[in-house]
Amino acid sequence: MQDIDKTQYVPYRQDGEPPRKAALIKVDFNIEGLTDTDVQVLGHLTEAADMMNAIFRNQFEPKTVVIRRLVHQLAAVADGDTKEKLTYYSTMIDLQNSPYALLPRKNAILEIPLDELHKLAEKAGGLAPRDLAEVGVLMTMNFPTPDFANFYPNDMTDEEFEDLGESANVVNSIVMRDYDGEPDILLNEERYAEALLPVIAHLKEVRKLVKDPGFQLYLDAKIIELEIGSEESRRIADYTWVRHDNPIDIVISTAVEVYLDNYKNARGAALGGVFVRNMEAEELLNALVERVPAWEYNAPWQNKKTDIDPETMPKLKFVDVLTWAGDFVTGPFTTIAQSLPNDEWVMQNVGTVNMVYMNTGKAVHKVSGNLAAETFLTKAEFENVKDMLFDANQLHSALHEIGHTTGRMDEKHQGQPRDYFEEEYSFLEETRAELFGMWSLNLLVEDGIVDDRKRRACYDGMLISMLTSLKFDPVQAHNKARNGMFHYFVDKEAVTTVEEEGETRWQFDFEKAPDVVAEMLKLIGDIKASGDKEAAVKLREKYVFPDDLKAEIERRTADFPLGRGLIFPRLKKEGNRYLPELEYPDSFSGQPKFNMDLM
Repeated sequence: MQDIDKTQYVPYRQDGEPPRKAALIKVDFNIEGLTDTDVQVLGHLTEAADMMNAIFRNQFEPKTVVIRRLVHQLAAVADGDTKEKLTYYSTMIDLQNSPYALLPRKNAILEIPLDELHKLAEKAGGLAPRDLAEVGVLMTMNFPTPDFANFYPNDMTDEEFEDLGESANVVNSIVMRDYDGEPDILLNEERYAEALLPVIAHLKEVRKLVKDPGFQLYLDAKIIELEIGSEESRRIADYTWVRHDNPIDIVISTAVEVYLDNYKNARGAALGGVFVRNMEAEELLNALVERVPAWEYNAPWQNKKTDIDPETMPKLKFVDVLTWAGDFVTGPFTTIAQSLPNDEWVMQNVGTVNMVYMNTGKAVHKVSGNLAAETFLTKAEFENVKDMLFDANQLHSALHEIGHTTGRMDEKHQGQPRDYFEEEYSFLEETRAELFGMWSLNLLVEDGIVDDRKRRACYDGMLISMLTSLKFDPVQAHNKARNGMFHYFVDKEAVTTVEEEGETRWQFDFEKAPDVVAEMLKLIGDIKASGDKEAAVKLREKYVFPDDLKAEIERRTADFPLGRGLIFPRLKKEGNRYLPELEYPDSFSGQPKFNMDLM
């Protein structure tokens, strides 16, 4: 049994990588002030969200459930060092929600010889020998994270993708071969219909309880979306979600972020998250959103939104998380903030909701703290900003998410940007959002909303993110973005180095950096608006590449945890009713979402 009140560390290894460790952290959640109805609503929403985890695992790697079952069988008959290795490996499977990681794109390796595993499987009996025959190689040898995930046939070709026409980019679908061997589209809502039935049942129970008309409409629309999955139903659900203002909320879908699809960035993955509005930051939030029209008007790119409809203005929410599942759980990443929906039509015509996750961010900060900042910033700069780096990073995350809502395609390239950029899209858009967050900070200083020290802390936080990204080959979208920004800033001398006590440290030239940020933001914004995939490729090829600093960054961060497993509480349950009391599982893997099989 783990002592979840203390941070636990889980060692793991990937082929060709140094030994690493992940941190397991308890997430705090405040239930004070909740009514009995609120408690019942949160209880049902939590169960609905957790059930999406099995769908996500099937989308990522269907063998995950087999590996997890096998490891539990083997651990039951193992002892000593072998049992410990199996327990650590099982935890990493849950922390990644798969045998694979997205950064770097490799599987975790169980460091127990196959012949020893065969002996354990024979001892365990039952399904263990058969399971080991199916997944033993994947557990013990190196495999890259598959670009297709489980969204496409393994032998899918670009020509076949193009022949699918408009349906090639249906975000909530998979591509399967029909009886004639031809690629065909199947909606997630049809593929996972049985698994979605209990999810829908919990949402219907919530619908009976809530009184907020806007939230009622959202639940009605979401239920229909999960039943039929049509583009119209998804857009109506998005519309009602953006417009409702209930303090309790759920984000739940079979397809949202497209990071698992490293082939075409076309298909989204399932997730579920339950949130309660954190009202402490309302004044700052309102100040940010009020400035979006002015920011759009003054943005450095060419294709600006004009005549912004107040109804389509982005909403900004700071929220606390009661649970999240599916695509929210993809170690080593921890979602800091999120801008939804991702449908360009909804963004342009309805608006977006930009959420910054407060309690999970604080939990992560307790583990990582200012370790990297103290390592890579100059001593003087670290002393200047160390007390506000967490708040600064939260602010930049909010501005980053607003950035996703800005700009527009030019008249010749309307529709979904990902249709034009395909595999280049996520890198391009994440870069644009990071730069927008930095650019808008300067305007906030001019308006007196934040002071210059907070701006510096935000810039320094971004510098740390860029430096730590150099530990990995630039494959994942966020990593590509930060890698490319670092090389651009160095090229333009906006980031420079100093030597202190025999170690290199990095710093922004705060006189030069704002102009360089604006310059790069204009470049990225104009490329996106033009739908020019060739220009995006040229930009990436020039500035995104494995850096010679990789070994040094790895050496200096070797003791830092990579990956965080968040341990969420649940509301206690008595019969069919939820109680206003929280309880935590005995361990990270004891969370119910990890123990749900796909129906």
